Amino acid sequence: MDRRIEAPWYVKRAYRAGGGVAMLIVAGLVAWGLSPKAGSVNVRTESLTFGQVVRAPYLDYAPVRAEITPAQTTFVAAEASGRVESAAAGDGDRVTAGQILARLSNSQLSLDIAAREADISARISDNASRLMAIKAAQESREQALADAAHALNKARQELEKRQVLLAKDLLSAAAVQPYADEAAYQRQRLAALKAAGASDEAFYAAQRTQAAQTAEDLRRNLIEARAGRSALTIRAPASGRLTAFDLKPGQAVTLGQGLGQVDSEDAYKLRAQIDEFYLPRLAAGQGAEAVVHDRPVKVRVEKVFPQVANGRVAVDLVFVGPTPADLKRGEAIDLRLSLGKPQAAVIAPSGGWLSDTGGTWAFVLTSDGKRAERRPIVIGRRNPEQVEVLSGLRPGERIVTAGAQDLLKAKTLRLGSKG
Repeated sequence: MDRRIEAPWYVKRAYRAGGGVAMLIVAGLVAWGLSPKAGSVNVRTESLTFGQVVRAPYLDYAPVRAEITPAQTTFVAAEASGRVESAAAGDGDRVTAGQILARLSNSQLSLDIAAREADISARISDNASRLMAIKAAQESREQALADAAHALNKARQELEKRQVLLAKDLLSAAAVQPYADEAAYQRQRLAALKAAGASDEAFYAAQRTQAAQTAEDLRRNLIEARAGRSALTIRAPASGRLTAFDLKPGQAVTLGQGLGQVDSEDAYKLRAQIDEFYLPRLAAGQGAEAVVHDRPVKVRVEKVFPQVANGRVAVDLVFVGPTPADLKRGEAIDLRLSLGKPQAAVIAPSGGWLSDTGGTWAFVLTSDGKRAERRPIVIGRRNPEQVEVLSGLRPGERIVTAGAQDLLKAKTLRLGSKG
């Protein structure tokens, strides 16, 4: 009868050990196949934000924050030194051109002005006396000419009478001769006065012109002297809103000191500080769009200041059309300053990913949407809403735009419902 032969115990143990090792190897291979590859990270899909790459017009504009400023500002300055005697207006008041704002007192200035006025008045009186003397001399010369002409006419009449009597032998020639001599004398006298009259007239004309010019200069000096007194009265240089004006009685004021300003009302412009990066692309006439009090408004660049301060360039803009109502000085307005016409391009949405990656790469979703792989890209222009993609992305692809700031060292993001 046959008998079953059993394997030795050590052979059974070897078979069992080999089977265990084989099972461990298979389990390891399965685990390796299922584990993430090097550089990949599991991420919850809902923790990320995605954006679509499209082909669309690129809107070439710069975001600008501008401040409402008065269209015209006129400064108030002291025209004389003194102390504030009284203030008739205050900061924030609406004023009209010429309105008294304050009065100053300066006793020394008042005395100096009074002395100057008295001196000018005396010189004006002397000049008037000079004009009267010139006039009297001219009238005296004219009277002398008239007297000489009259005397000559009278001498001729007397001579003619005697000559008639001489012709009738009623008088002798000796009796007539004195009358002939008198007529000759008056004739010479009149001729001499007329000859001198031409040069006298030129002299008197020059004297009158000089005296008139002197009188005009003195009157101007008197006006200026009196203006020195009026300089103690501070007046509004224009109509508008008085600002930065805060004079108190007794306060000392010096000549030329700035005391405030008058801002035009209902006429405003915009002042913006723009990054110097845009300076080569800024020019007067460029258009911009804004939303003021929930209404779209068009503006244009009026002036670009060439100076660069702290990396910023100042730009003045004006409203195209009527100025919006209810504007306040200092109010901030956000603008979209147009830098060029829209051009078709491959566009990706702007977002935090640009600052995270520097715009040199992006996480791009695979077609099955299960992974986002790191891919190098090249970008061009950008604005707050769009970024121009020069290479690396195609229209229709999706990229991670936010939520991956802590995963920048990863090469692949494995997307799922659990992190």
